[in-house]
Amino acid sequence: MGTTFFCPFCKKASPRDDQICSRCGKTLKQLREFPFEERLLLTLHHPLPGHRMMAIHILGRWKYEQAVPAFAKMITPGQDVYVLREIVVALSQIDTADSLQVLEKLRSHPSPVVRQACEDHGRQAPGGAQ
Repeated sequence: MGTTFFCPFCKKASPRDDQICSRCGKTLKQLREFPFEERLLLTLHHPLPGHRMMAIHILGRWKYEQAVPAFAKMITPGQDVYVLREIVVALSQIDTADSLQVLEKLRSHPSPVVRQACEDHGRQAPGGAQ
């Protein structure tokens, strides 16, 4: 079984690492021109949850404030609760008024996994916010 690659721009699956995407026409060279943080933001839409979670983790550790709107858009019905839990951790690390507002929204999420993460990280928030 071969490795499947995904276009970093449109997420089209491809059986090999093509230089030009057959769907969107973008090249891997164009991706290299993006700052690393922007490439991580593109990864938030990767088809594999593990890739999304790693990008969320790094963006949170780096306190990348520009990720907050992207995280907010990821809070949708059916989103993997473990991805949402990682978003909770990242938002608490970013610790801005906007990130705390998104965290407040997640406190009433239907999943106990997400609500527990909010409770755990609300107590540990760097700014001391509850």
